[in-house]
Amino acid sequence: MAILTLDGEVAAGWARSRGIPVTDLAGLAGHPEVLAEVGAAVAAANERLARVQRVKRWRLLPAEWTAETEELTPSLKLKRRVVHAKYAGIIDELYRD
Repeated sequence: MAILTLDGEVAAGWARSRGIPVTDLAGLAGHPEVLAEVGAAVAAANERLARVQRVKRWRLLPAEWTAETEELTPSLKLKRRVVHAKYAGIIDELYRD
């Protein structure tokens, strides 16, 4: 299972280069071409992993994680408790499906 986010700067540039209108990160996270590209990246990453390590289900969130949104520390380390608390519903859904 994986919860993924887009890098705001990279995603906007990628979308512009493909003619996808960039309104905001949430709009990009739901765009079919973006979802297909992320899916392809997950599949490519899975090729380098052992079967038990592979990402089987994932969800692309409509927001970027930053220290300001509290998912990351100022040194950009993941705050697991915060992520679990904020996204418990999504995590449960990934495991339920």
